[in-house]
Amino acid sequence: MANTVKASSMPGTLKAAQFIITLEVAFGLVGVAITLGGFFSTFNWGVLPALIYAAGSTALLGWLLSRWSSRRMYLRWAIIAVHLLVIGASILDLALFSTVTWKAVFGYHMLTWAVIVLLLLPSAGRWFSESHA
Repeated sequence: MANTVKASSMPGTLKAAQFIITLEVAFGLVGVAITLGGFFSTFNWGVLPALIYAAGSTALLGWLLSRWSSRRMYLRWAIIAVHLLVIGASILDLALFSTVTWKAVFGYHMLTWAVIVLLLLPSAGRWFSESHA
């Protein structure tokens, strides 16, 4: 008879983080579709960097989300890093146009900050460190 090891179940905080990332990817795909439609309707080349950023960040988050079940420690930190990069790019954009406000930094990125906080909790560290063999 084979020895089986029962894996610990995912904590509720990580289920919430996974759901939020799923929402981010879904809304990102909608945003890419709208931006793509806007680009092809006007051929405004100024929209192209926004399209590349939106498609790239959505694809990267989708790929990381697909790797979620691997429970690798680097995945947790990669998801946090991508979310910090999204916030950093937004702050850079706001700073270039002198429109940085607390609401823009924290209010508009509430879900992004929530994912970062949820993944920094000790329960997330324990769950991701118990990777499958």
